[in-house]
Amino acid sequence: MAKLFKKLSGDMNKLVKERLSKKFDVVVEEIKEVIIAAYDDQLVDVVVDRKSKTNPNLYREEFIERVNEFEYVEKLGESLSIKVPDMETFDFSGRLKVIKTITEGMAGIYVEVNEEDYKAVFGKRPLNQDQLDEYVLVRYTSKIRKAEMDLGKKFVRCPFSNTPPSRIFEEGERFVDENMSRWIEEALEEAQKEFVTKYRGAKL
Repeated sequence: MAKLFKKLSGDMNKLVKERLSKKFDVVVEEIKEVIIAAYDDQLVDVVVDRKSKTNPNLYREEFIERVNEFEYVEKLGESLSIKVPDMETFDFSGRLKVIKTITEGMAGIYVEVNEEDYKAVFGKRPLNQDQLDEYVLVRYTSKIRKAEMDLGKKFVRCPFSNTPPSRIFEEGERFVDENMSRWIEEALEEAQKEFVTKYRGAKL
């Protein structure tokens, strides 16, 4: 009897894991949609100056690629868990560094300066600045204001100057927190139905 119970228990656990895995495959796509929608709502839709090189719409496709590349399902032995990207685990390397700068919040006013103008203002090439292709973000100071007058041009102001951090990944976390219990219950119900169907009328 103990051997039979162990077999039935093992079969049930296997079914639950299989159903939960299938459920998570669907859920992952929903999490991606939530995060991308938050990106559009909190970043893309708030930009007024379309000339801005920090316009998140210019980085949207790369952001979506990284969202798709993230490993959402973690398998540890017999257990499964859902991971949602955050500011520490998401890959902001390369051009997406500017998106990380924006989402972390920007205290102060910044302007976008190309390399040629940067050298005219500071007498050297930009170092340790947030690179945006051929542009860098520079805090708007009296030196920059004077340079605008000397050069006879207005630098494009970063539209995210003086903004608090964005919470694009928290939307994904909230979505998971609000639905995880339901997903587990649905996986259990599906596994139980399959278990009953499998062993109904079977000689044990």
